[in-house]
Amino acid sequence: MECKCSALRRASRAVTQHYEISFRGTGLRATQFTVLAALAQTGPLPLSALAAMLGLERTSLTRNLRPLEKKGFVASAANDDHRVRLIEITPAGERTALAALSAWQRAQATVDGVVEATLGQGVLDKMLHGGGHSGTGDKGDKGDKGDKGGKRGAA
Repeated sequence: MECKCSALRRASRAVTQHYEISFRGTGLRATQFTVLAALAQTGPLPLSALAAMLGLERTSLTRNLRPLEKKGFVASAANDDHRVRLIEITPAGERTALAALSAWQRAQATVDGVVEATLGQGVLDKMLHGGGHSGTGDKGDKGDKGDKGGKRGAA
């Protein structure tokens, strides 16, 4: 029996590569597009709230924000509480995200085949539409305690 963790990691890498190929020529990585799209939809957010929304550690998000800030696609905004760093998308970031939207749509429309090729037929549908884990936690399922709630890296 194959290790589920290993299979999911392999599928995750395949999905990431699939999106990265679609984003070639846009000037963005898939993870960068995800950050810009989130900010375009929400408006300015505190760094910690944006990290939680994206399922990233704050340090991972900070690393992902650096190139976007250098390109002028995001900026830190003033906040009443000086301890809180607000992140906002700039007009240049909005234009870039909008221009890259078709690349995301192409990847989104074809990603099911990538998942099925790595995990098997119907697995994605089960994951997305409730045919799999109930979320109640099996007795043997303790989760990965070393991963701070499972919020690591992702697009």
